[in-house]
Amino acid sequence: MEEHATAPGRAGAPARVPCTPPAAAELFEIAVLDTTAEDGRARWHTIGWGVDRAHAHDIAESYVTRPMCPYDAAQVRHNGHLIGIHRRPT
Repeated sequence: MEEHATAPGRAGAPARVPCTPPAAAELFEIAVLDTTAEDGRARWHTIGWGVDRAHAHDIAESYVTRPMCPYDAAQVRHNGHLIGIHRRPT
């Protein structure tokens, strides 16, 4: 899907900019460990995607260090492979 931008492109025609996200293979999955289930079992839940490795690690770190209700752990995966885990400071 594409949409027209306001800036003119070549020969005065409207420029086209993609409005779809990068392919999933280019994104970094961010998941947090939810320990609040009624059955007492911890589960990983995807909470978002980073556009590059540094962005994903920054987001994951923010979920374990935030002042209100930090998660115990957050992990970053790329193409299904675990590339990093962040834990809440003790």
